[in-house]
Amino acid sequence: MDKFFREANKYVITIILVAFGILFLNKYLSGDELESQPEAMLWASVALIAVGLLAMPAVLERLNRAIYIALAVVGSFAAVYLAYAVFYSVDEEIQFQETKAEVQAVTIQRLKDIRDAQEAFHDIHGYYTNSFDSLAAFMNEPVLPVKYSMGSFHDTLPEATSLEEGYVLRRDEVAEVAARLGLDADAFLDDIVNDASPYKVRDTLYTSFWAENFAPEKRAEKKLPAVELESLWYNPLTGVKFYIATDSVEVGGVPQSTILVKDMTPFGRDKVKKDTLQFGSLTDAHTDGNWRN
Repeated sequence: MDKFFREANKYVITIILVAFGILFLNKYLSGDELESQPEAMLWASVALIAVGLLAMPAVLERLNRAIYIALAVVGSFAAVYLAYAVFYSVDEEIQFQETKAEVQAVTIQRLKDIRDAQEAFHDIHGYYTNSFDSLAAFMNEPVLPVKYSMGSFHDTLPEATSLEEGYVLRRDEVAEVAARLGLDADAFLDDIVNDASPYKVRDTLYTSFWAENFAPEKRAEKKLPAVELESLWYNPLTGVKFYIATDSVEVGGVPQSTILVKDMTPFGRDKVKKDTLQFGSLTDAHTDGNWRN
């Protein structure tokens, strides 16, 4: 038994090196389906298997000094090369992940902006549009109602009494009433704002989705990047237009409009599974995005 273990110990290094070589080789070969592996891993696995085989006693006994020195030199150069290759692949991976994060951040923001516009379109029309041109036209149409209010009601002259006595004005009536009272229109508005007049202004004005949400000052308030309508519908890296489709489903017997918008050219490496960013669904009535943030 002791003789068996002494003989087996001679092959421990070979077994360890070959086992690790096969493990790394299998990891590299499985990279196409799940994740990308650096090519250095392939050569490292081959080198481990080769060194493991050369470390077998039966092989070492047949090597003369010259061959041993030559193999040592080649092995040293190979080790330096593989060390550099691994370092380079790690550095390349870091840069790749940084670029991916930047591209996906812009893509996600564009999809969020499109979703906001589509939801506003749906609120007005009752359905989503499958045309980016129609969505762009909608953004600049003054169709969003905005409540306009100046002056406040109080106990001595409540809202109901103010309406009955004609003290509640529309915005376009201010100038006419100011002239009738012999007041400058701006001064009259100042009195209303400061509650120094019995008159109040209650009106509904209409503005555009762009003015309320995408105007530069609005984006600055929200600490969001400026919106460029010409590029909003495109992947920021490839310039390929996003896919858009609409449909409808019944929810509780009531038809509901559905929408799907997705990036057709997700960022990633060839032959590697990519994260396809999108929001919405054609089979479910929701506009959820599949990104993490």
